[in-house]
Amino acid sequence: MVCFAISLRNLTTDQFALVQFKDRIADADPENVLANSWKASTSVCSWVGVSCGVIHERVVALNLTNLNLTGTIPPHLGNLSFLLSLDLSSNHFFGHLPEELGHLHRLRIFKLSFNDLNGEIPPWIGSLPRVKMLEMGSNKFTGTVPRTLVNMSNLEILNLGFNQLFGHVPSSILNISSLEEIDFRDNSLSGSLADDFCVQLPNLEVLRLAVNELSGNIPSSVGKCCNLQILELKANEFSGVIPRSIGNLTQLKGLYLDDNNLEGEIPEEIGNLLKLEELIIQNMKSLGGNIPISIGNSTMLEEIGLYDNNLEGNLPPMTNVPKLEKLLVWGNKLSGYIPSSISNASMLKRIEFQKNFFFGPIPNTFGNLRHLERFQVNNNNLTTGSAIQGWSFLSSLANCRNLNLIAVAGNPLKGVLPTYIGNLSTSLQYFYAYNCELKGNIPMEIGNLSNMLLLSLDNNKLSGSIPTSIGRLRNLQGLDLTSNKFRGPISESICGLERLDSLYLSSNELHGPVLACLGDMVSLRYLSLGSNRLSSAIPSTLWNLKDILQIDLSSNYLNNSQAIDLGDLRSLVNLNLSRNLLTGNISSTIGGLLTLLSLDLSNNKLHGYIPQSFGGLISLEFLDLSNNNLSGLIPKSLEKLSYLNHFNVSFNRLEGEIPANGCFPNFSSTSFMNNSALCGPPRLLVPPCKNNIHKNSKIILHALRLYGTR
Repeated sequence: MVCFAISLRNLTTDQFALVQFKDRIADADPENVLANSWKASTSVCSWVGVSCGVIHERVVALNLTNLNLTGTIPPHLGNLSFLLSLDLSSNHFFGHLPEELGHLHRLRIFKLSFNDLNGEIPPWIGSLPRVKMLEMGSNKFTGTVPRTLVNMSNLEILNLGFNQLFGHVPSSILNISSLEEIDFRDNSLSGSLADDFCVQLPNLEVLRLAVNELSGNIPSSVGKCCNLQILELKANEFSGVIPRSIGNLTQLKGLYLDDNNLEGEIPEEIGNLLKLEELIIQNMKSLGGNIPISIGNSTMLEEIGLYDNNLEGNLPPMTNVPKLEKLLVWGNKLSGYIPSSISNASMLKRIEFQKNFFFGPIPNTFGNLRHLERFQVNNNNLTTGSAIQGWSFLSSLANCRNLNLIAVAGNPLKGVLPTYIGNLSTSLQYFYAYNCELKGNIPMEIGNLSNMLLLSLDNNKLSGSIPTSIGRLRNLQGLDLTSNKFRGPISESICGLERLDSLYLSSNELHGPVLACLGDMVSLRYLSLGSNRLSSAIPSTLWNLKDILQIDLSSNYLNNSQAIDLGDLRSLVNLNLSRNLLTGNISSTIGGLLTLLSLDLSNNKLHGYIPQSFGGLISLEFLDLSNNNLSGLIPKSLEKLSYLNHFNVSFNRLEGEIPANGCFPNFSSTSFMNNSALCGPPRLLVPPCKNNIHKNSKIILHALRLYGTR
């Protein structure tokens, strides 16, 4: 009977501690999990998240992970003296940790990750010597990593990542030989790693120190962590060379050294890592040399990320990487031919070779990569080889039915777009072939690419008319055909592209009218038709595009049948109607465009006054009204335009005093030249204003009179 009473009393103690916990979050249990389960009428051992031991009938585990609970952790949990596992992760607990939790001497698992706990990690954490798993990541803990962790001699997993910790990584941690995983990611830890790092950590499998402020060399002793599987040191300030001893980590699966200050070369010993799955050494301009040929020995590789370094030489053969999915080497100084052996890596999904110095033809063997999703070789010196070969690599890529992006821009490929471009996968969404010296027409078959989102063929020598089949690209959001030699009218089929966000057709030889139906394209944000031979009245429907950001109709032969009313263009940022045949007055409604940064109406035949309402263009930085027939005064309201840094009203018939305040002292004489009767200070090379002459004359006459009385 005595033993039963003691057991009951102890279980009652546990129940009381849990009730106190429940009371702390009574109003923050949105799922009512505890309210519905934790009832006095039922045994505490049957409550949700509570487990009891068989022998002592005491609470041994409390698992309330991911229940969306909010509140502070009460000190009463420290009375759960038989507790082996405490998991409150993935909730919204806040505040400091109560020191009473330091009484849980039997605790093995302590998980508090993904909450809003703050304050310092308390030193009493070291009084829990049996804990094997300590996870406190993704909170708001501050301060330093407590040195008392060294007392947790059974610790296997230590996760303090994604907090706000600072200071050094305590060298005492290196004496916890049982450690298998250390995660200090995304803090503000600084200093260097001890030279004997890893010497006392024979069981370490995961070391994550990414996104801190650690510096110094990567210690060569890292090669003694012989069981290491993940080494993540990215986004720190490590310097020096990559130690060759990394080649001793034969169990390594993931190596992440990117975004540091490392220099020298990638060691050949990388090829010893036969179990390596991810190799990420990128974004370090001091890292040069060749890519080790031995990299192809790692048959388990799934990702090679060596981009944005200073690597040079040829890309090594990829003959023995059957699992490789990502090959990212862009932004280096690699040269030579693109090896056709890449097609042996049959699982490749992403090829990113852009911004290098590769030359020669694009291999026709990439069609063997049936899983390919992104093909980026832009900004190299690639060619199409013989005239017969042409763009035949596109025919090969037609076998890649998952292909989402093709970028070959910025290469002197020349030639013409073949009709079999229409055989490419309908999964294709992005096609970049700008600045490729292309000639000829766009084939009608391009309309087969029904899921295309962005088509960029600008800065080529394409000619003929814009094919009507583009109107079949119903999902298209961006069309850029700038700087080609397209002729003929703008096809009305373009107006059917209801999702089009950007339409760039400037610097061609298009003629005919600006289509009124463009005003029905409510998704349009950027419209650029400048530098063509368009001739018509600007359709008033364009001013219905209330969300448009940029309109460029400059350098055409456009006119206006009535004053241009832009009052509803509430989002307009840039408007360029310069070098056209516009006449009449400037509408005062333009003054209501609060978001407008640039307005260019120069080189037209506009007359009348500059509207006073222009003083309301509070965001304006650029205003050019030059080469028109404007008359009257320059409104003083323009002095309020504090961001205006370019102003030109030259070659008009303006008169009166040039405003002197606000932004106007920053403008030179070229802003005002060749007007009929402007006046102002001598620096603007205009006559002085008459009222100032009269005022100066009175001063001089008064001075003479005073002098004469002496």
